[in-house]
Amino acid sequence: MKRVVISLGGSIISMEKLNLEFMEEFSRMLGNIKGYDGFGIVVGGGKLARTYISDLRKYNVNDNILDEIGINATRINALAMTTFLDDVNSKIPTTVNDAAEMMHDYRYVVMGGTEPGHTTDTVAMLFAERINADVMINGTSVDGVYTEDPRKNRNAKKIDRMNYDDAIKLSIDSSIGAGSNVFMDITSLSIAKRSGIKIFVINGLKIDEYINILYNGTCNGTIIE
Repeated sequence: MKRVVISLGGSIISMEKLNLEFMEEFSRMLGNIKGYDGFGIVVGGGKLARTYISDLRKYNVNDNILDEIGINATRINALAMTTFLDDVNSKIPTTVNDAAEMMHDYRYVVMGGTEPGHTTDTVAMLFAERINADVMINGTSVDGVYTEDPRKNRNAKKIDRMNYDDAIKLSIDSSIGAGSNVFMDITSLSIAKRSGIKIFVINGLKIDEYINILYNGTCNGTIIE
């Protein structure tokens, strides 16, 4: 069975308001894709999560509770995403195993986070591993992986291709220091390495990128394999 998991970063779904135009266009695109048996879609928390977390952190709310709040924000965004798809789950799964079971009944299974300490990228990678998907598409607010944060350093260079070990090293290096910006967390990359899941890191707002990956296995972002 040919299945793909897509991680939709919260920054492209939940901005100052819900990005409904993108959600509609993205869903229409997937509906036109042929040759695949199923799609797993994992949605991030975005602005909704950040607002709650940043406000509550001022009152010294502990990180475990903040994680739970962030997870619930991802599930709200995931439920909103389902309204644009046909043949999709109506109840948001809370575990990867539950989501994998739903793949038997629906062409699209949409979910958010699962438990404190796991990013939605890690959830997406576990989902991909569980359903034997060969590919995980990571739709982000940046058009690939860079040597440094391109929003802070104009001289940062985009990396077209990299192996898992180099990606893990860059993730570790990027996580050090205040205001760090990590393209993917170490856990998600380690899962990809152990199962040989190819990762495409792309500008998630560009619909043509998804089409090129799904039909041609190419993108203008970064391929990690």
